[in-house]
Amino acid sequence: MTALPGHQPVEKVLDHLVAESFATRLWRRDPTLWPEPSPGGDPPELTLGWLDLPARLPDLAEQFSGLAGTLVGDGFTDAVVLGMGGSSLTPLTLGEIFRSDVNRQSQDPAPRLRLHALDTVNPSTVTSLTNSLDLSRTLFFVSSKSGTTVEPLTLESHFRSRLADQSNARGGRRNFVALTDSGTPLSERARAGEFGTWVATPEDVGGRFSGLSAFGMMPAAVAGLNLQAFADEAVRMAQLCRADTTSNPGLQLGGFLAANAQTGRDKVTLLTSPGLAAFGMWVEQLLAESTGKNGKGLIPVTGEKLSPAEKYGNDRQFVLIDSGDDASSVRALSSGLVAAGHPLLIIEVPAENKYRIAGEFFRWEFATAVASSLMGIYPFDQPDVEAAKIKARQLLTDINQELEVGPLVDALKSLAGVSPPAYVALIAFLPESPPLTAEFSALRLAITDATGVATTFGYGPRYLHSIGQLYKGGPKNAVVLGFVSGKYDDLPVPGANYSFGQLTVAQAGGDFTVMAEQGQNVQPIALGNRLIEELEHARNLVFG
Repeated sequence: MTALPGHQPVEKVLDHLVAESFATRLWRRDPTLWPEPSPGGDPPELTLGWLDLPARLPDLAEQFSGLAGTLVGDGFTDAVVLGMGGSSLTPLTLGEIFRSDVNRQSQDPAPRLRLHALDTVNPSTVTSLTNSLDLSRTLFFVSSKSGTTVEPLTLESHFRSRLADQSNARGGRRNFVALTDSGTPLSERARAGEFGTWVATPEDVGGRFSGLSAFGMMPAAVAGLNLQAFADEAVRMAQLCRADTTSNPGLQLGGFLAANAQTGRDKVTLLTSPGLAAFGMWVEQLLAESTGKNGKGLIPVTGEKLSPAEKYGNDRQFVLIDSGDDASSVRALSSGLVAAGHPLLIIEVPAENKYRIAGEFFRWEFATAVASSLMGIYPFDQPDVEAAKIKARQLLTDINQELEVGPLVDALKSLAGVSPPAYVALIAFLPESPPLTAEFSALRLAITDATGVATTFGYGPRYLHSIGQLYKGGPKNAVVLGFVSGKYDDLPVPGANYSFGQLTVAQAGGDFTVMAEQGQNVQPIALGNRLIEELEHARNLVFG
């Protein structure tokens, strides 16, 4: 399918998709819907298995039925997903959306483990979670499609070592589950008996499209969530996405995203009711890693505080995901956005049925395939992710190398000359916490209100496996402020000649270097021990 010429109204784009029988052709796995993949990228026939995941989900529900009860009976209390990107974002998202369900009081008769997702090698965060758990009663999912991802494997070695150090530990291989494709190094270790269980993940499904596979659903099952309810909603949405009609929800969303991007509105701003806020992280990875390449891309903007409609630039399009449980500001803003000329699409996910989120996983995957086709982008590879990994490995060979950094205030003052369609990307190789996230949110709001530009934000190394692809392969109009710590805690990595802190510095330096080489404006900034106070002081000094 040839990319659609720019400046087409959404309605005409949708008519075009119907006339071209796009839905039918996608379900038939028609490879001509997209350009050729990047060198080394998998072809469509090896990446479109996600279309079948809703139909396979009832079997997964049966396979994992009773799993939570069995684990509780065996003495387990917690489950930790060690993964990055597609292997961790679905458990992370579901853990947040269903927080009140998975953290019910002990008198609730339904068995469940407390679910955690660890997708960072920041030493402070790793230490904090380690100290909060009874490791002998904790189940660890080592989740990696390739079986070679450095972060989960490093974290695995840490927790195995800590378990071995506990003189009264009941733990061992029974505490570890491998989630990986067949034939990977991780699967071979599982075959050799290093894990209590290995669950094979579908080889024809890319990581960011794998939420409805075992990567997302096995952790959901141990947290006591209802996989059959997920299956019902995913199957319902998949059926709706089969029709070559203008009512197809996947075509509607994909056409909306692409049509607006082709008129210069490439900042896909996701507004959510509070209970669905975590879904933005999942959408961010899907859109950014699928479309951010060859100088093109949909730029997902999630987690922003709301500004008045007139503060937003004309590079914005908005998608409101409304649960109906928020009387407020998010819905109230929508009429103002339309009045100001901003395109807006509203998706309803009723609060009384949070399992609808499974259908949204599928709708957004389908829509991403649609939008990529219209924009002339191959959505199933990530050609620029590996470059940062290579640079980080090189930096680890010289662990004493220091990162050149600049002052925070100077960096913020330099934003005075920035205007749409440029955007500001804030990335933080710092220990994640709600107060620190809130302070970065305040900084993002100040930047937008002062300049009109969109902002993005993410913690490292999480963003490396998500929006990091777009920062390197997408449009070269980002101002990247990269925040690092002046000194990281020293936490050794068992069996390695570097620490978690040194790995963090290498990952930051590697990605900053590659982004700059790819043409982005990158400004590394070191913060001291009073992170929130330093950010607040600089924000007030520059923006008032």
